Amino acid sequence: MTIKLEAAYHEAGHVVVALVSSYHNVVSGIDLYQYGAGAADVSVSGSKCKAAGKPADESIRKDKDVARGTATILMAGYQAEQIAASLNEDLKPNRRCADPDYELALQVLQEAGLAKKTDHAERDAKAILQANWPVIEKIAQAAFSKGSLSFTELYDILDP
Repeated sequence: MTIKLEAAYHEAGHVVVALVSSYHNVVSGIDLYQYGAGAADVSVSGSKCKAAGKPADESIRKDKDVARGTATILMAGYQAEQIAASLNEDLKPNRRCADPDYELALQVLQEAGLAKKTDHAERDAKAILQANWPVIEKIAQAAFSKGSLSFTELYDILDP
């Protein structure tokens, strides 16, 4: 299987937006071999939710703020690919590869009673990514060169 640099940017985008989220956190490293196009696991963080005054139980799935945050994280992958492609003409983002992210985002938004639209999440993700691009660049390049980054390696990049 060929690892694509686009996938490295995609997963780095998810990671960085999850890290700056008020309600989410990264729970694993990045594996560019997983699922055929890469994976980075993020989750709602009970401690971050509590700190933000949100319940840390199943009701959080219907919380509108948390759902918007989840959708933003999910949109960050493809948005990171697009930003990277604007800086490197050799990169070719493929929206179809992000279909699972878009489908899950729509499901999360609907479950929280929100409109099934991703435009706000895309815009928010893009702004966060642009503000944190040097970090995304470091993560993507390291993940691409190694094929994966463990949780520890990821945090070593973030906090050298």
